[in-house]
Amino acid sequence: MTKHIEAYFKTENDAESAKAELQKLSVTNEMVEPIPEESRLTGVVPVLNQSQSAGVANFSDVINPEKSTSREDTPPEVKHLTYLLHFDVDSKEYNDALAILKTHHGHMNQDKL
Repeated sequence: MTKHIEAYFKTENDAESAKAELQKLSVTNEMVEPIPEESRLTGVVPVLNQSQSAGVANFSDVINPEKSTSREDTPPEVKHLTYLLHFDVDSKEYNDALAILKTHHGHMNQDKL
């Protein structure tokens, strides 16, 4: 069984480097593409240590859910994410894929985990 992953990056180089390193895993349908300027990236958090729950930070640690969801309320590091890498990975290698994304400073939607 496979899992679909979408990860956001500050630069095309970060996204392409992660994509290249992911080739050692069982990944398919991998693609890097620019994020449209007007996209809203609320709910995107950095990929952190795998020992944490689901491999990501607690969303409330990154953004206060009580705030409005306007782009101005998005954390500064998220406002500068300009590339999306999406791919499918064998569920047995999911944690390995998260580790690679962390190494390349990837961010993910928490609700996709």
